[in-house]
Amino acid sequence: MNHEELAQELADFWLPALEGRDWKGRLEVLDEIHAQLYQDLPTLEEYDAIASRFVAAVIEQLGAPPIREAAQAQIYATSSDEDHWGAAFAWQYGLTEDIEPSPDLDTPDHERRRWPRKMVDKLTEAWIQGEAIRCRLIDLSRGGARIATLGGSAPLPPGTEIHVALPEDRIREAIVVFSERGRVGLQFAG
Repeated sequence: MNHEELAQELADFWLPALEGRDWKGRLEVLDEIHAQLYQDLPTLEEYDAIASRFVAAVIEQLGAPPIREAAQAQIYATSSDEDHWGAAFAWQYGLTEDIEPSPDLDTPDHERRRWPRKMVDKLTEAWIQGEAIRCRLIDLSRGGARIATLGGSAPLPPGTEIHVALPEDRIREAIVVFSERGRVGLQFAG
C-alpha cells in the first residue's frame, strides 16, 4: 500500500469520529492521531508523507469548508494540499475578504510581534535540561517559534529554557513565553 492509499484509508476510518465534533475537538483528535502515527511509522519521512496526506483527505471528506476559526486554520495548515495551507495562511493574516480572522491570532491589525510568522508543520525535537522531547514545529519567525508537544508531555512553565531543532539543522536556544494544552510559544535567546 502506498502513502496516498494509507492516508485515504486512515481518513475513511477516522472520519466518523471527527464529523460530530467542532473544529477544536477535531484538532484534539488529530493531534492524538499524529502522535500515534509518529510512534507507529518506522521513519520520519514516512510520517511526514502520510500525516499531511491524511489531513488533506480528512478535510476533503468534510467538504473543505471555508476557514472560520483558529482550530480549523491549524488543521488546514498541516495538510499536504497547497490550497488548504494557503487558505490557512490567508485566514491567519487576514488576507481573505469574506472571513474575519480571530483577534487572538496575529493579523495586520493585531500584530504584536516584530517579525512575521511562517506556518510550518515539521516534526522536530526540543531539549529541556538535556532531556529530549518530540514536538511539532507549528510556526517560525526570526524572533521565536510555536511548537506542539506530542504525547502527553508535561506543561512547560513560562521562563523555561529550551533548545529546539529548526529546519536546516539549526538548533536555537529559546525561552518559553506561554504554554497551553500542548501548544508552546518560544522566544529565541539573543
